[in-house]
Amino acid sequence: MWGIPRFPTLADFFAAATALGFDRFELNHAVDSPLLDAVDLNGICITSVHEPCPSDVSTAALKRSKWFISSLDEDRRRRGVHAVKRSIELAARLGVKAVILHPGEVEGLENLDNTQRRLFKQGQVGQPEYEAVRVRLIQERAARAPEHMRSVRRSLLELAEYAWLLGVRLGLENRYHYYSIPQLDELEELLTMGLGDTVAYWHDVGHAQVLQDLGFAQHEEWLRRFSSRIVGAHLHDLVGILDHQAAGRGTMDWDLVARYIPAAALRTCEFHPDNTPEQVAAGLRFLVDKGIVSADSPEPASASQAG
Repeated sequence: MWGIPRFPTLADFFAAATALGFDRFELNHAVDSPLLDAVDLNGICITSVHEPCPSDVSTAALKRSKWFISSLDEDRRRRGVHAVKRSIELAARLGVKAVILHPGEVEGLENLDNTQRRLFKQGQVGQPEYEAVRVRLIQERAARAPEHMRSVRRSLLELAEYAWLLGVRLGLENRYHYYSIPQLDELEELLTMGLGDTVAYWHDVGHAQVLQDLGFAQHEEWLRRFSSRIVGAHLHDLVGILDHQAAGRGTMDWDLVARYIPAAALRTCEFHPDNTPEQVAAGLRFLVDKGIVSADSPEPASASQAG
């Protein structure tokens, strides 16, 4: 998340991040084919790939196109599946353990979500208007979600088989928006489809905390229910509902995170580019002090190129 806007090449990013204390890295959806083709990855430890990567379509275009594995439109769903398969293939070529997967969204709820977040920023939490919007968002999502979940299950069956054949695990990530998939019970459903260890959970600490603060599931509930299935985590802090701050700069309950993240889980510091190099380095030291990252652990933290 931090590197792409700051450096013209991945090689420049790797050098700068190494100087800040990182020796493992995550590739994701701002990394396109030209960036990959221009760098020699020999000697660079890539621990995770965040689909869609390589991404040869801009992030904004991807959002407009809604090429999600949850799409009700078959062409869009197939395009979403194809994009994930490209990421699985890249991971397999690089010997990467996990691909982080966004399972899509329940469509048509963006305006309600935006309204709720605007009211949150205005300090209206607990007020009648805020509560009415929150409840309406829950109700409308519940009515629309089942058909999207059918698309997700269909897509995941195909993707899990493909990932298993190539020796890659899929980490289903909890998301920043309530209309996104999965929510708690949906994650339970997807993790119990009989796909074994190929499909696991990728825990984003900031996303879970934002949804708690907006009035949805408690952060600890994600960790309590699914800690044994966590293959990796995105680590970042938040101020209000502005996430991707360097660790230690916000209100994240890091003691909670430390209690639940498995020792063998991958860890990525997913910090926004607005964080200075000094703040990034301080964030890494903070996570070491909290016992969440250890230079001596099997999986020390990696840095994310783009978020």
